[in-house]
Amino acid sequence: MRWEQVDERSSTWERDDARYRLTVYDGPHGTTTTTDVLDASIEQALEAARTLSRDDALLWSLALVSHDDRGAEGLVWLSGMDYHELPRTRQQWRRRAEMQDRLLRARTRTGQPPVLPDGRRVIRMFVDWGARWPLWETHGEPNMPTPSDLGLSAALGDALHAWSETWQDRPWDAALPDEAAWIAEGGRLHAALQQELVGIAEVRREFGP
Repeated sequence: MRWEQVDERSSTWERDDARYRLTVYDGPHGTTTTTDVLDASIEQALEAARTLSRDDALLWSLALVSHDDRGAEGLVWLSGMDYHELPRTRQQWRRRAEMQDRLLRARTRTGQPPVLPDGRRVIRMFVDWGARWPLWETHGEPNMPTPSDLGLSAALGDALHAWSETWQDRPWDAALPDEAAWIAEGGRLHAALQQELVGIAEVRREFGP
């Protein structure tokens, strides 16, 4: 997230007829119901999202319907994104996380297992000081699972530990000697994790660009 102060006089027009597009993903296979919300404020659109998702019991995303210079219709994402698309950037992973975390919080609140609609867990991958492995499960127990807890191969567990140690074996305020190589190795390990946990968990990438 970034902040940028601007001159309020820079805008040349205003409108108050926003059209919001709400997509609710129902069931383990991600079937969708898409609804346009009209004559509403953003607060009312968010309330519609909570209502149609049964208080976040289903995944949902919200976008502003807009048009480009040619008049072609498109979407500006406000919360979440197209859940059928796999993230390619850190920003897209964050948007997918918004959707998943709402659902996992709702399931935890109602005493249900903290899993996605298809039954998979969500394992987050990032490094932190003092953590032996870069594996986390916010709503899980334990919330810092080990490779053994997840049934990972010894080779992958060792590689994850070495990758985390590379990040931690430096002064806290110093950059990595070769950050690009470290991020590339993280991408390789992320793919390996996804492969070993197929059908068990989605591995959310929370490192690098």
